[in-house]
Amino acid sequence: MERRPIFVYSLSGPPADLQSQAAALGQPLYHWVADAVVFHIGEGVPQEWRETGAIFGPCGELRWWREESGYRALLFTEMPVSGLTPLPGKWEGEEHTFFLQSLDDRRLHASFSVYPRMGREGRWKGIVLYRDGVAIFLSPRALVPGKGGNL
Repeated sequence: MERRPIFVYSLSGPPADLQSQAAALGQPLYHWVADAVVFHIGEGVPQEWRETGAIFGPCGELRWWREESGYRALLFTEMPVSGLTPLPGKWEGEEHTFFLQSLDDRRLHASFSVYPRMGREGRWKGIVLYRDGVAIFLSPRALVPGKGGNL
C-alpha cells in the first residue's frame, strides 16, 4: 500500500462548532457515538453527541471526546482545510479494508441491529494514520457491503 499525506487538526468547542467541519469529510457521511452504556452507528451526522464518537466520510474523519468544558476533537483530512493550522509532524495515511464483526455472532452484544446500508455484516474501508512513521490511529472512511468476519 502506498502512503499519502494526511492533514490533522486539533479542535475544541460545542458540537455545533465541531460539526461545521463535516463538510471537509465528503459524502456519504456515517457516524458512531458511544458512552459507558451505548455504542451506536448510523448514517449522516448524529442527533445526539455522547462521551466519544466520530463522523466520517470518504475524505476524512472528525473524532471527538467530551471534556469538562465541552468537546475536543481531531479532524483528519486528505486535503488542507482553509483557516485551520495542521498539527506538527509528518502525517501520512495508508488505505486498508477491515472486516466488521458479524452482528449474528452471539459473542457480540451490539446496541444496534444493523450496519447502515449493509445489514448484519460487512467491511469498512479505512486509513492507517502514521505520525513521523509511527502508526497511531485507524480512521474509517466508508462502510463496504460484503462478507464480514467472525473471530
